Amino acid sequence: MPPSSPPGQRKNPEGSTFPCHHKDSSAAEEEQLLHVLCSVDSTASTSAPGLGIGLAVDEAGCSGGNKMTGSWLWRTRSLNAPSPVQQFGPCGRIMKNSAMVMQIQDPASQRLTWYKPPLTVLVIKKVSDASVLAPFVQLVDWLLREKSMVVWVESAVLEDSLLNEDARFNAIRDKLVTFKDGRDDLTDRIDFIVCLGGDGTLLYASLLFQQSVPPVMAFHLGSLGFLTPFRFDNFEEQLTSVLEGHAALTLRSRLRCVMHRRNERKHEAKTQEVDPLAEGRPAANSILVLNEVVIDRGPSPYLSNIDLFLDGKYITSVQGDGLIVSTPTGSTAYAAAAGASMIHPSVPAIMVTPICPHSLSFRPIVVPPGVELKISVSPESRNTSWVSFDGRNRQELFHGDSLRVTTSIYPVPCICAQDQISDWFASLADGLHWNVRKRQKCLDELSDLTASGSEDTLDEIENMKLRTRSLNAPSPFQQFGPCGRIMKNSAMVMQIQDPASQRLTWYKPPLTVLVIKKKDSQVLLPFVQLVEWLVQEKHMVVWVESAVLEDKLLRDDVKLEQESAKFRQVHGDYAGVRERFLALREKLVTFKDGRDDLTDRIDFIVCLGGDGTLLYASQLFQQSVPPVMAFYLGSLGFLTPFQCDNFQDQVTNVLEGHAALTLRSRLRCSIHRKGERRKESLQPAGCTNLTKSSLQRPLNYMEFNSPAGCTNNNNCNPNNSILVLNEVVINRGPSPYLSNIDIFLDGKYITSVQGDGLIVSTPTGSTAYAAAAGASMIHPSVPAILVTPICPHSLSFRPIVVPAGVELKISISPDSRNTSRVSFDGRNDQELNHGDSLRVTTSIYPVPSICAQDQISDWFDSLAEGLHWNVRKRQKCLDELSDLTASGSEDTLDDFDNLKIYDA
Repeated sequence: MPPSSPPGQRKNPEGSTFPCHHKDSSAAEEEQLLHVLCSVDSTASTSAPGLGIGLAVDEAGCSGGNKMTGSWLWRTRSLNAPSPVQQFGPCGRIMKNSAMVMQIQDPASQRLTWYKPPLTVLVIKKVSDASVLAPFVQLVDWLLREKSMVVWVESAVLEDSLLNEDARFNAIRDKLVTFKDGRDDLTDRIDFIVCLGGDGTLLYASLLFQQSVPPVMAFHLGSLGFLTPFRFDNFEEQLTSVLEGHAALTLRSRLRCVMHRRNERKHEAKTQEVDPLAEGRPAANSILVLNEVVIDRGPSPYLSNIDLFLDGKYITSVQGDGLIVSTPTGSTAYAAAAGASMIHPSVPAIMVTPICPHSLSFRPIVVPPGVELKISVSPESRNTSWVSFDGRNRQELFHGDSLRVTTSIYPVPCICAQDQISDWFASLADGLHWNVRKRQKCLDELSDLTASGSEDTLDEIENMKLRTRSLNAPSPFQQFGPCGRIMKNSAMVMQIQDPASQRLTWYKPPLTVLVIKKKDSQVLLPFVQLVEWLVQEKHMVVWVESAVLEDKLLRDDVKLEQESAKFRQVHGDYAGVRERFLALREKLVTFKDGRDDLTDRIDFIVCLGGDGTLLYASQLFQQSVPPVMAFYLGSLGFLTPFQCDNFQDQVTNVLEGHAALTLRSRLRCSIHRKGERRKESLQPAGCTNLTKSSLQRPLNYMEFNSPAGCTNNNNCNPNNSILVLNEVVINRGPSPYLSNIDIFLDGKYITSVQGDGLIVSTPTGSTAYAAAAGASMIHPSVPAILVTPICPHSLSFRPIVVPAGVELKISISPDSRNTSRVSFDGRNDQELNHGDSLRVTTSIYPVPSICAQDQISDWFDSLAEGLHWNVRKRQKCLDELSDLTASGSEDTLDDFDNLKIYDA
């Protein structure tokens, strides 16, 4: 090992020294000051009446000091609040001016408060339904007489002949205020909205307010009632409770859709460029949708042929009946019918689902909310397409036109009857009969084992200990109409991160690098070349696992006469490689997995091999992970975007700070044994004693990686938890019986899995085992947890996506005929017995993976190359359509528009 620098200092490659602490005081003070100033600015901007949710911080202040054009303000990037620096290892961190990442919102913290009493209420009723008339008159009369509120209704309501025959309505008719849809602007006039009917009434309320939406309370008087959680029986008590401020909220994100016509784009580009107030009002041709925007083939007999772009990059083409771009709210509408996974409304994401694609591999995908989708008719398409927005405003999409879709900064704040979790799962069960089937009976001989079941009196105590609620930074007020807002101390919501903003910076030169290689002879030459270059050219301290030094192909003291003829041949072939490695051997620093703690010792990680090398790197660091650069030398290579051909240029580029990052979230998993839970719950949340004998119960990862007693905070992981990058799998093991597993979300029973098992995965893991089990594929930047059943014995158990801030509890059902097995990223397999429980939530320590290009390109390249996502032959264009398609989707303004959008 090279000689060390003087105490408190380290040497950079040029030989000069600099302080060894993580961050000098001036830099820390500057960052703290920036954070405080930006928090003040964003609070002031969002607390002004009528400005809506999450407006941008000051143009010249907190976003890098550069003036932003109107086109920049068009993007939802303004939702990224100023954030503290995020650190990865001793040297790496997110760039100072980039967006906040891993800002996990807590669904339980979103509650409504009125900062002045609501006076005006808009009542929307279902049209052409006589059964709604009596509740409508009863509600309006009560609001006028008991609450002395100003009631608004649509002017068409007064023209209802059945209502005009009602004497009670005629007595209050003159007290109502009316408006006409499409003519009167309701912005800042309505404090509160009440919907009577089905889901369409809520979609109509969303259509009426194309900016900030007042809080919406929806009563179920329709058919499906997925978005209408309230019953009308005791409406007086429920409305009084809401008006007094006792209400949970679900913020349902909307999509901002803009049609760009071929002959109008150049004019629009010029006008948008010079408009400094573009964010303050919607574009003339834009519309906000709550469910989905649908692009289909219309009356044409030909397949749709639609090109899909993401942040200006071509992704794929849809050849089929069409395409659905939906919000999480819309994932249970048309997208669910087309085969997509169902996403909880609090997950910030956009879902892209093909309609009957003529492809065997076109699985639905989920992308981050901060991206922009562009949809256009392909040059070789035989027909045009048709577009509809929440089932309305249907119009034709011609060759040369494009539709731009991104997440709006104005969600719809829907009031919950219970809370976000209970309301959504109740809707899944009642409206869609999600995972409804008969329960399996328990065998008599197992009755003693199952008596304990999943009953857990310590749930609430442990839930408070284990939640990732600490990730929720204090947030500015979020405004809904003139009176409503999110409670002051609740979590930040609609905190949309922009994938393009996540870039790595080194605030001091990295000196130590950990090289992880695959156990494969073909990796030896690239491994030796890389280590040799890092030591000799970059003067870095290289760490390797001690097992690498024991590789027989890298040793010259192997007794070849005891080996096979094939090994002797390979050993001879690698003589030159072995000689180069032995010259470097003494300069390497080694560690033993399970014994040595690498926390704060490694600045940078390089992986050589397949996806397993990145999973192993994640396992080594159970807290903060240094930046990881992964080279593809394995089989699938889904997580390894770099090629080894020119590794010198690529590594140099990264070490100089020119690198985009993908922050891959991890799951924090802990098993609570039946006999140990009370003892563990009484200990502090920080450390637990891990001295228990391994013979008494199965060990999990932290037990053989942490020193006994957990004396060092850096090594301590509460409740013997383990962090996984891909998934935790619960299966039936060798048992012939079906698994019978109960799932709880934030302490509430959700459903039971009766089948081969269950996969709980990160977005990174959505392309692994979960994809094989039929789930949609989720971009790694989406803060979410994916729950996928393995071969469920149910016709209706669709995979679901829940917010990253929740906690899952998984336990054996009381009537289960067997126990289950649990594995973490394919390792540490152990038994889950009756009475035990597995707790899973999102960790605050992601894995910062360095991108070869950027987040979007790397992920879609991996989908195409690794999984052959939507690979099929292209359809040829008909000769008679050649004139129409000559313009195709060729768009000379694309680069210009993209530069405008990314200006800043």
